[in-house]
Amino acid sequence: MKTRIRRQFHAVFALGISICLVGAFLMVMGESIVGLDHSGIASIVGIVGIGIIGFSAFIFSYSLARTQRSNH
Repeated sequence: MKTRIRRQFHAVFALGISICLVGAFLMVMGESIVGLDHSGIASIVGIVGIGIIGFSAFIFSYSLARTQRSNH
């Protein structure tokens, strides 16, 4: 059980980092991909990535609290 939640945490965390990197890439090279007004799209993608990273922290803290409750 413990390793499954850790894998889940790492997978969601890696997804969030990847989405943030896509947002950074769009900020730098977005003009050739999505057009002249690319900074808004890149900002939204970055914010979504940060939200996913925060959600992975929630998954990790929830799993720690659950395992501590079951141990006592």
